[in-house]
Amino acid sequence: MKILKTLGLASLFFWAISISAQEGIYGDYAEPADTATVERKGWENLPNKLQMSWASRDVHYEKHQPPRFCVTTDTVVYAWRGERVGVQAVLFSREEVGPLSLRISGNKSLGGAARFVNYVWTDNFRGCGNHPTGWNPYLVPDVIDLETTKILEKETTRPVWCTFEIPQAAKPGPYSIRLEILNARKKVVGRLNLKVMVQERVLPKPSDWKFNLNFWMQPYAVSRYYRVSPWSQAHFDALRPYMQMLAKAGQKVGTAILFYEPWGAQSNDKFEPMVLTTKKVDGSWAYDYTVFDHWITFLDSCGINGQINCFSMVPWDMSFRYMDEASQKYAYLKTSTSSTEYEELWTDFLRSFAKHLKAKGWFERTVIAMDERGLDAMTDAYRVAQQAVPGIKMALAGNYHKELADKLYDYCVAYGQHFTDKEIAMRNAKGWVTTTYTACPDAEPNVCSNNSPADAAYLPIYCLANGFNGFLRWAWMNWTDAPLQDTRFRMFTPGDTYMVYPGGRSSIRFERVIEGVQQAEKVRLLREEYTKTNNTIALQQLNGLISEFASGKVDAERPSSFYVNRLENLLNDPSQRAFDKKH
Repeated sequence: MKILKTLGLASLFFWAISISAQEGIYGDYAEPADTATVERKGWENLPNKLQMSWASRDVHYEKHQPPRFCVTTDTVVYAWRGERVGVQAVLFSREEVGPLSLRISGNKSLGGAARFVNYVWTDNFRGCGNHPTGWNPYLVPDVIDLETTKILEKETTRPVWCTFEIPQAAKPGPYSIRLEILNARKKVVGRLNLKVMVQERVLPKPSDWKFNLNFWMQPYAVSRYYRVSPWSQAHFDALRPYMQMLAKAGQKVGTAILFYEPWGAQSNDKFEPMVLTTKKVDGSWAYDYTVFDHWITFLDSCGINGQINCFSMVPWDMSFRYMDEASQKYAYLKTSTSSTEYEELWTDFLRSFAKHLKAKGWFERTVIAMDERGLDAMTDAYRVAQQAVPGIKMALAGNYHKELADKLYDYCVAYGQHFTDKEIAMRNAKGWVTTTYTACPDAEPNVCSNNSPADAAYLPIYCLANGFNGFLRWAWMNWTDAPLQDTRFRMFTPGDTYMVYPGGRSSIRFERVIEGVQQAEKVRLLREEYTKTNNTIALQQLNGLISEFASGKVDAERPSSFYVNRLENLLNDPSQRAFDKKH
C-alpha cells in the first residue's frame, strides 16, 4: 500500500515525522541496568546453583531479591477448551548462570510457549498532569520478551511466562507438561512439571466473544519508533502484530482520527488525521479519504472488523486544522461548539463522510466519538451531527450525564460512575454499547506498570458486576521515547500510555487483561447454562461472587488477587468438571 503517492505534494508535509534514533529498533534491545542494593543475606542462604520454581502471577518479583516462597516444582492449572492460559515461573541464582534457554516439552498438543520476562523502569507516582520529579524509580517485570537465550546474572531473579492456547477440539482430561531449562550445550539443567486439566466446556474463539474490549490505537507512535513513513507498506507491516494481538484478545473496535490531534498535549506522538480536509479557493470543502480507507481495510484484515470510533467533533483544544488551497498551507479554525462556523464545518464534513461510508458499506459500523467532554459541548455536537446526518451513531468516554444516556450509541463512563438499572436495561434493549474505563486518576485497580498484575484481570469482572458490557483504555501503544526501558512519561502514571512493547512483545499486564476477558466470557456462558437448566443454586453462587466485584474497591487486606483467585476457583470447581468422573 504505497499510498503516499496518492496524497499529493502538499500532504507530504502533512505526514512529516521526526527521525530520531530509537534504541531497540534493529534488534539491539538492552534491558535497563539497575543499581539497586542487593540483599546479600537472602542470597547467601541459597545453594550455589540455579534455582527455579513455579510462581504466582500476582507478584512482581524483584530483580535483585530472591523470591520469598517455598520452591514448587509441580503445579496444576485448569482450563476450558479454547482458553489462553498464562503460568509464571521464576529462575534465580546466587552465581551467574548461562546462557540459558527455555523449552516446553511433554504433551505438544496444547501449543505451549515459554518466554523470559524483562524489567522496565517505573515508579510509584499515580496521577494526572505533569509527572513530578522526586519519585524513586525501580524496575518491574512486565515485558514478555522474544529473546530465546539469556544469561542469569549473579544474585538476580528472572521471571518466565508460559502461555498455552488450548485447542477447542482438545480432549478433556489431564495433560502433563514440562518447562525445561537448557544450558548452552542444550543439556537440561532444570525442570518444572505442570499438569493442565482441560475441562469439558468450550470457550468460543475471540471473534465470537461478547465482551466489548476497546484499547485506543496510536499508529503514529509505531511509524516514529520504527522510522518508517506513515501509511507506507513498512508502516502497515510494523502495525500488523499489534492489531492481531488485539484481535486475539477479542477486540473488534477500531480507532480512527478525523482531524489533527484530538487530545492536545497529552500524547508523545501527535495524532495526524486520516482524512485530509481542504478548503478550496471558492470556499467549499473537499475531503481525501485515502488514508482512512486503507486503515479500516487493514484493520479488517487483522480481524478488527467491528465498530469504527472516529475522533473527534470536540477535541480538547477546539481547533480544527485544514489545508488552505489558496495558500497551500495549513490553517486552523479555533471555535466553539455553539458557533455558526462549527456547525457549517461539521455539517459539510459529516454529510460527505456519511456518503463515503455508505458507499464503502461502513456507515452502520461508524461512530463519531468524543473523549472527556462536557455536557454542553456534547449536546451541541449531538444536535449538529443529527441535523446533518440523522441517525449517525455517537460516542463519549467521560463523565456520566443522564441527559446523554438515551442519545449516545456508545457511552463509556469514568471508573466508579454508573448508569441506573433502567438506563442499562434501555441501552441493552437497543443493542447499544455501555462500558467503563480507568485513567490516570484511578490509582487502584488499574493497568499501569506500578499496579498489581491481578488488577488487569479484576477490571473486566468489575464491568460485568456493574452491568457494563465492556472495558476501555485510552492507549494501546502510545509509546514513550524509550518504551522498552522506561514506562514513565512526562504526564500520567507510569505505563498509562501503553500496554504492549515494540517488537510485537506482549506484557504481563496485557496477558492478565485477556485472562479477565476470558473469565467474563465464562461467567456469561455459565449464566446462560444455569438459567437454561434451571440450576438456581449454581447461578446464585456465581452471581453472589460476581457481586463482590461491584464496589471496585481493593485494599491491602483484600487486593484484586483475592477476588480474582476466588472466582477462578469457583469456575474450576470439581462439580463442574465432567472429566473428573471419566478419568
